[in-house]
Amino acid sequence: MARSKPYQVKDNRFLFRCEECGAKRSLPAPPNIRSKAVRCHKCGAFTRCALNRRLSRREEQCGRAIMILPGGKEFPVDLNDVSDGGVGVNAAPGGGRMLNLSWEVKLKCSWNSGLFSNGRYVIKSIKGDRIGIENVSRRLSW
Repeated sequence: MARSKPYQVKDNRFLFRCEECGAKRSLPAPPNIRSKAVRCHKCGAFTRCALNRRLSRREEQCGRAIMILPGGKEFPVDLNDVSDGGVGVNAAPGGGRMLNLSWEVKLKCSWNSGLFSNGRYVIKSIKGDRIGIENVSRRLSW
């Protein structure tokens, strides 16, 4: 079993497709599980499935960016993924400790100036050095 393959979850089910033999099968995805090891019902091969419950697709993005904190201090981060709803970044080791939830930050990227243009971003989660930032300018208002 190598890396996990992402599968889209809809109505707590996902369509599994074996990479060895191509067999397809609809399987249940319990609400509290983020990954699952599945054995193919035809060839018996194991696959690690990463269960994605997001409505919009996440695009993996690698590169350096600058996060501008509320006081104006610039903070370098590594991009992990970008979606319509936000951004996932990694800070330097120990860098997550100097941030607070619900801070409004700005992001800029020297190699792609349009990547974070005209967006309002709020820190929503900090797990060690992994930081989840929500794009509140794209949030749906009811």
